[in-house]
Amino acid sequence: ALEALLGALVGVQRRYSKGPANGAPFVYNYDELMPAAGDREDSLIKYAFAALDALDWRWGPTHIELKWTSRGPVLIEVNAGRFNGVNFKLLVDVCVGVNMYDATMDAYTDEQAWRVLPVMPPAQLRGAGRLVKLISSVEGVLRGLRHREKIESLQSVVSFDPAYTKEGDQVELTVDLASVAGFATLVHSDSDVVDADYRALQQLQPLLFDVE
Repeated sequence: ALEALLGALVGVQRRYSKGPANGAPFVYNYDELMPAAGDREDSLIKYAFAALDALDWRWGPTHIELKWTSRGPVLIEVNAGRFNGVNFKLLVDVCVGVNMYDATMDAYTDEQAWRVLPVMPPAQLRGAGRLVKLISSVEGVLRGLRHREKIESLQSVVSFDPAYTKEGDQVELTVDLASVAGFATLVHSDSDVVDADYRALQQLQPLLFDVE
């Protein structure tokens, strides 16, 4: 997935991780920031610009979904005039230094800031990052939230925002993006630390919500 604005890929490439959960075939696990370095990445970026040219899209933000196949990049969708539906600002601010929201404001209100904005995503990120979608494997009335302190103590966890925190909240089973049980942002200079912390978080998720 890429974010584009007025001829610049001011967002970043993200790789989705999906898998089965709670009987649903495709549930988001996390989005991972990817550097724009390599032949495949170059092909994806050129394809994204070509898609926008074919649509004659010239103004405002776009969220572009692409898939890499055996025959190269394939367009899934172009959401013209909108950002991604999930807030990546913290992740992108830390790992890239440019986010779609500020870039959009600059495009319309600050010509000097807009002119110095990079046209391409960085070939090297400032750090490794993942936006984790929390998956609830239970449903019912929340009695309590487990393991918050343990999760927040993980090296790469910079934010942990479960959707259900108050006693009495109605917890839903996670079966799609609309029913994710919250988000966790993981950022670290070492991608191995991010991966290890994600795996630790995965182990704790089934026990996160105590329901009745």
